[in-house]
Amino acid sequence: MNLRTTLRTTEVTRFLTFAAGLSLAASLIAGCSNAISPDAGSNIASAAVDVPVLITDAPSDQLASFSLTLNTIVLTDSAGKTVSILTTPTTVEICHLNGVQAPLITAKIPQDTYVSATITFSNPQITYISSAGQPVVATPVLATTSYTITFPSAITIGNTLTSLLVDLLAGQSVAISGTTVTVTPVFSLKPVPPATAVPPMGKNGTGMEQMGTVVSVSGTTLVVQPGSGPNFTLTTNSSTLLQGFTALSGLTAGELVEVDFTVQTGGVLLASRIELEPAPPGGQPVNLLRGPVTAVTPGTSFKMVLMQGLGPSVMPVASSAVSVFTVTTNTSTVWAITPQFVSLSGLPFTPSFSPTNVTAGQTVGVVASSVSGATAVAANVYLIPQTVGGTITAKSTSGSYTVYTLTLASGSAFASLSGASTITVYTSSATVPMATTPIAVTSTIRFNGLIFNLGGGKFAMVAGCSPDGAPGP
Repeated sequence: MNLRTTLRTTEVTRFLTFAAGLSLAASLIAGCSNAISPDAGSNIASAAVDVPVLITDAPSDQLASFSLTLNTIVLTDSAGKTVSILTTPTTVEICHLNGVQAPLITAKIPQDTYVSATITFSNPQITYISSAGQPVVATPVLATTSYTITFPSAITIGNTLTSLLVDLLAGQSVAISGTTVTVTPVFSLKPVPPATAVPPMGKNGTGMEQMGTVVSVSGTTLVVQPGSGPNFTLTTNSSTLLQGFTALSGLTAGELVEVDFTVQTGGVLLASRIELEPAPPGGQPVNLLRGPVTAVTPGTSFKMVLMQGLGPSVMPVASSAVSVFTVTTNTSTVWAITPQFVSLSGLPFTPSFSPTNVTAGQTVGVVASSVSGATAVAANVYLIPQTVGGTITAKSTSGSYTVYTLTLASGSAFASLSGASTITVYTSSATVPMATTPIAVTSTIRFNGLIFNLGGGKFAMVAGCSPDGAPGP
């Protein structure tokens, strides 16, 4: 999901309110596909196929939030001919994609062999955590407005290709020197093979996820409007885990859902889990805020950097927008662990999340009963997955879990916020093994999962996936 708290005017115009977004979405999808057609200037004449394009990130651990507007993506074939697969500017928030993949567009791409891609972009917005553990809202310098990727191996688009993955390498793209932040975006683009099997229900996610507003339901198909970009369509089957509701037909337009999915042969997005976000009491519309906690006033409030937001009261934040929200809580606030993590048994500690152990560094999702400016009142507060990276310095076992001691990367936002230098990470059969090489002592790796405050400055993560690649530059 791609909503940035700095929500510039273009984003506000795009999002507006749930009602306006739904009306537009309904008109766009009525009786037609949500695939994006090639640019009218395409000079490739071969037949086109629908190809989902996903987006992910490998950021610097110092960043708390980073948004960028992608203006165009143009593929070039082996004969020098081109096709535009993204022609409508789309703003993405990058940091929440560290360790996960989300839909960007479904593009109609002519069947051909492509050797490079050029991406143009604008309007970077960054919030980072200083070494003193303070959020800093930066006004970054954009050093360039385009980046060309020459593929290591040519990519052939055809009926057998499943999807493409755009990876914004933010760790290589952002330089912080004193108070100067310079953004020089670096990307990669590669084909993604179809999933070999649908993850069983015990998996704590799939590494592919998105949140958005329900547009429509038809049979086994769900259409969702994300915070930015066009609608995306998911299919479901009897194995799809439904949380917070009992039947797909029970969903209604305007409700907020979070989905885990896999990419199947033919570019089909198959939902493995759909979670319905609860509505606040009193019939209030759902306003959702997600991001890392930066400070806690026990029992009354906490501050958080907003990575993502959805809802009519979150959208119209002024273009000079606040990045840090104050969230107030009360005795009616519900505290819970996200239901995405269905495998939390057998741990050597009791996983819990409450107003007594919420701490700076944890990432949370807030269902707000009201939002006013930079203040929200929480109806629900959920502990949600986040990604941390570093070096494995010890490895052991505990029951059915493999246990790693992860020494955090230098400049880690989590380390600066929490004061911790290490996290104990628990992986199991419910952890999606996205890393392509075995994890061993001295490995540099990222984990995505839930971080629990054990007290005494100690933290444990239950990993949902282990993304490939190292954190940082």
